[in-house]
Amino acid sequence: MFMGTSDDRAYLQAYKAIRLALRERHWAEGQHVSANQCAKTYQFSPTPVREAMARLAGEGLLEERRGMGYFVPRLGPVELSELYTVAQSTAAMLVNEPVMLPVKVTANRAEQTKFDSGTILVTLAGQTANSLLCQLAANLDARLAPVQAAEAQMFDLAAESTEFLALLAGSDRRLLQRFTNGYYGRRRKAALEIARRHDGSAKSGNRMKRERK
Repeated sequence: MFMGTSDDRAYLQAYKAIRLALRERHWAEGQHVSANQCAKTYQFSPTPVREAMARLAGEGLLEERRGMGYFVPRLGPVELSELYTVAQSTAAMLVNEPVMLPVKVTANRAEQTKFDSGTILVTLAGQTANSLLCQLAANLDARLAPVQAAEAQMFDLAAESTEFLALLAGSDRRLLQRFTNGYYGRRRKAALEIARRHDGSAKSGNRMKRERK
């Protein structure tokens, strides 16, 4: 249980609240995220909110522009390609961890479970005892969350998920490594098209929001 000071707790709560809002796309890409508005919305004082936003900027979930504040970063093809490369390397490290815990997702749930590029990492991290890799996986999950819909348009997530769960339940790490290499390699090669579809979907969503207002 976290037992820090009241300021520490406020900072951690603000960090979690804003991070979740970013993952759930409460703000559009490129949109300014006001520290004062976040403090008002989440009922925190401005100081822990600014500290939380500084940490989120350090994790790549916000973009800090000097003199202007914080903005939601855009996911273009270059950024996506880089993220998929890091995700592939992270998956390799997770698969090769010396301590592998029991599988938490059973293969008989394959038909109901569809993994995207972020949740695969989080699931792999859940089989390890490496807290740093778990944190990295969670960060990549949050950064890749906006392109989930675009990935689903281009890849057979159900088939990939079924294969992933079967390999995860097995004992051959080499096959699991081969799967993750191919999985992220396909997405890295398709980063331009994924970014294009994501950008079109984001613009359409923003237009609908403006029309509702």
